Amino acid sequence: MSPPSSSEQVRRRLADLERDYGAFDVVDEETVVPRAVYTDCLQAAEAGSLGGARVVLRHDGAVLLVRYGDQPDAWDFPGGSTERGESHADTAKFRVHEDVGATCTLSGVARVIRQSFALVEGGDGVTGLWVFFEGDVDDRAVSPSDEILESRWFDPADPPDAIGPHVSAILDD
Repeated sequence: MSPPSSSEQVRRRLADLERDYGAFDVVDEETVVPRAVYTDCLQAAEAGSLGGARVVLRHDGAVLLVRYGDQPDAWDFPGGSTERGESHADTAKFRVHEDVGATCTLSGVARVIRQSFALVEGGDGVTGLWVFFEGDVDDRAVSPSDEILESRWFDPADPPDAIGPHVSAILDD
């Protein structure tokens, strides 16, 4: 029996997330990439690790945003790429603990990005999922890792200017 295709893996993961957390929005994105990047994406998909998870951490009405060293000009939710065989929920909890030293409880899914990578626009590609979980922490104390330049709690109605479109869309919901 051959391993499930990328699209079958994505379908299964979406069904599992919906079973565990209820309904959520799925946003489809397509990215045209050079051949070398496409090859990396294909290998990651075959290993079951194309995609990742981020967590919208909340405490007392505030949301935690971080600036990573490799993306110093943008505030984002803590999180990162999945590893081989790791669930999105495991990735989310692990990365929050690793990145900001907090233990979180996942309470839902705010949004999922179903991102396909192809060599040409509209071409056959490989697909992965980025899952944005809702999460709660017991207190605001965080201990950022060396990957984090800065972490700060913000009022969701008054976020910093330098945030990505997915952060903005989630905070606006």
